[in-house]
Amino acid sequence: MCPSLCDADLGVVGIACSVQRPKAVLLASAGPDTRSTNRWITTALSGTIPAHGGLESLTPYNNLPEVGAIFHLVMIPSHTNSAKVRHLLVETHSEGQRLDNWLVKQLKRVPRSHLYKIIRDGQVRVNGGRVRPTYRLEEGDRVRIPPVRIDTPQGMPDAMTLPALDLDILYEDSALLVLNKIAGMSVHGGTGIRLGLIESLRLDRPKSPFLELVHRIDRPTSGCLIVAKSSTILRHLHAQFRSGVSVKKNYQALVHGEWNSGPRTIDLKLSTRTLTVDRVRRSVPDPTGQSAISHFRPVQWFSSYTLVDITLGTGRMHQIRAHAAAVGHPVVGDHYYGDKTADKILRQKGFRRMWLHSQSIGVIHPDTGAPLLVNAPVPEELMGLLDGLDLRQ
Repeated sequence: MCPSLCDADLGVVGIACSVQRPKAVLLASAGPDTRSTNRWITTALSGTIPAHGGLESLTPYNNLPEVGAIFHLVMIPSHTNSAKVRHLLVETHSEGQRLDNWLVKQLKRVPRSHLYKIIRDGQVRVNGGRVRPTYRLEEGDRVRIPPVRIDTPQGMPDAMTLPALDLDILYEDSALLVLNKIAGMSVHGGTGIRLGLIESLRLDRPKSPFLELVHRIDRPTSGCLIVAKSSTILRHLHAQFRSGVSVKKNYQALVHGEWNSGPRTIDLKLSTRTLTVDRVRRSVPDPTGQSAISHFRPVQWFSSYTLVDITLGTGRMHQIRAHAAAVGHPVVGDHYYGDKTADKILRQKGFRRMWLHSQSIGVIHPDTGAPLLVNAPVPEELMGLLDGLDLRQ
């Protein structure tokens, strides 16, 4: 903008510009009749960028006096929308995020399933090369985002229409927060799920610059879930989860059958497979799969059921559920690995969820270096089922 125009007391409405393309220009009129098109001039940061409306440049259209001019903001259609290829640089606050989660923020109304498709197809590239959805971004990475059609589905909530979340926050400070996730809520959006917990949390806290899941728990599972508030905290906690040395993940589950073998460590490798019967991904025992270790300890015996504590040595998909089923004691209410006949009896009595709860999680706090242990109380509906069972005689 010309300095003389900026310095004068002209009642400037505002301006929005981009370094590469203008997003707006200021239109000015020297007289009260703003409808006179021959009296408009344009001015912006540069005098060489083509302007809206057929003008050859953003230089003044005529020699109107500057004093007393009235300025109006006129928007120019953006050329950096989803109809063009975009190249974005990863900023500091995004470092450490997974590529798929970062893309969700850039393309907010594109289904996650489509995001995975354009990543797999190589349409999304980082520094010119193909990457996996799980790639961790680094500051300065150049991400290519292809043209994407963004649909606005009916009923998509936004920050103004979404009801306030009834979050059970177990612990929170400037670095992280620990939620007590309710059963039935997915931790993130995906196929058939518009909003998961993390997307809802971001909408609920629009002023928070960074909120990212540190780990995940299954949709039908309740309990402890950690969310990081910065990329630095996220990287620090991810390193702990990968090493497994300082992370303590403890669950409680009610399993079918009477567990009579005492404490038991299940060291059984698992692989994820999609079964042709129902097209659902499951973890199955596989000698060539990933290492998976779970420590089971029975704590209470009922007639036909056992309450067990589980400490995880690794964190594979559906690990507790797959291990429990593999040793003949599937988790009560588990639709994927459970005893459907026995669970049907419980559903008829009103129990309709899976009896699996993340009751505590421990990490080394990234800021203080001190151990942090957070506990989540067992939900009432789970305790209610226990109260109605007969203890083993």
